[in-house]
Amino acid sequence: MGRGGHSLFAWEDKLYSYGGWNSESQFNNLICFDINTCEWSDPDIYNDISRWNHSAIMVEAIPSWKYFIFGGESTNFNEGQIRTFGEYVNSACFLDLATMRWSNVMPESEDAPSPREYAAVSYDYNSSRLMIFGGWSNGWLQDMWTLNVSKIVGPSYAITKIDPPLGQLSGGVPVNIRGVGFKDQNIKVYFTCGKQPTDIPGKLTVESVGTFISETEVTALTPSFENFGPKECVVQMSVSGGDLTTTWVPFAYFMNTRAIKSLCYGPGMAMEAAVGEPCEFVIQARNDQSENRKSGRDVFEVKITDANKNEIPNEIVDLDDGSYRVKYKVDEEGDYQCEVLFLDDKGKMVPVRGSPYTTTFIGGLKADMNVLNGPALPKYVVKAIEGCQVWMKET
Repeated sequence: MGRGGHSLFAWEDKLYSYGGWNSESQFNNLICFDINTCEWSDPDIYNDISRWNHSAIMVEAIPSWKYFIFGGESTNFNEGQIRTFGEYVNSACFLDLATMRWSNVMPESEDAPSPREYAAVSYDYNSSRLMIFGGWSNGWLQDMWTLNVSKIVGPSYAITKIDPPLGQLSGGVPVNIRGVGFKDQNIKVYFTCGKQPTDIPGKLTVESVGTFISETEVTALTPSFENFGPKECVVQMSVSGGDLTTTWVPFAYFMNTRAIKSLCYGPGMAMEAAVGEPCEFVIQARNDQSENRKSGRDVFEVKITDANKNEIPNEIVDLDDGSYRVKYKVDEEGDYQCEVLFLDDKGKMVPVRGSPYTTTFIGGLKADMNVLNGPALPKYVVKAIEGCQVWMKET
């Protein structure tokens, strides 16, 4: 069905037509022409109101382009009604090309151009403004208006990822931030309490200085969040004093791991074990309230030495649930000392509660005596629990 007064834009090998009207109806949908197959289709993408003779412009934005429309003429024809002209409108809306969803533009000021059609529209990239000139409203107009859409379009840079996505409450955690359009010019990283991004940093926002690595990478140290407690927050950025990114990533603050609250258990420490067989034990990270940590990325160091102070190699596996599995093997009988250290929020390596431990390796024991799911596991767990109870009583 033909239509007039519609607008056109091209996107990903497709030509889209929006709005318009004919003698029988008015339209508020998009129709699509595939330039590869030369076929038309209706993707069922609708706007709130029908309009035609409107102004339209495609704007490059991060992370997705936006298609803005302004003004035009609109009405609703009822069936059997005599066809009349529509009413001029002065509203603006945009289509997000990533989600293919329409949204209204909500101006911050009550000042607005008079309703009109056929206006000229352009975009000022330096100030993120739509510029509207002239148009028709029962006569040709010669005025110019601007509409700030910076909160929709966003700045020329965006944040897409942060690693790690969580850190201790006292801050000081090195994070790697990924995105696009970064510049080596006064980079600020903002951590805002809650699950929603902010337009302007306020009382719930703490900032950190970012270090430029490349156009797609920035590093920073997380700021302290102790004033807010363990909470989720969102991370945004600004460059050269510009607007905060309209994109954001979540970050979670947790209570600091404490070495004096953490514990170790398993056949690889403080018990008899089989010589010449792989041996293992678990480090359980805990916080100030003696709660087991739920995520990993703590820094532990294990030093295992024999009677002559020779160090035995070991491997620490982060299970990303607050526990760490330590694996090693000794080839000679004797007593071995196991020291478990934790990097605290002061940057010091401090011993975990009970460290150092002593393990006696004996020949002739079965290999399954050295593994966590072996027959001796209940004894190791009971001993760890008893040790925890004694410690709590003593303190």
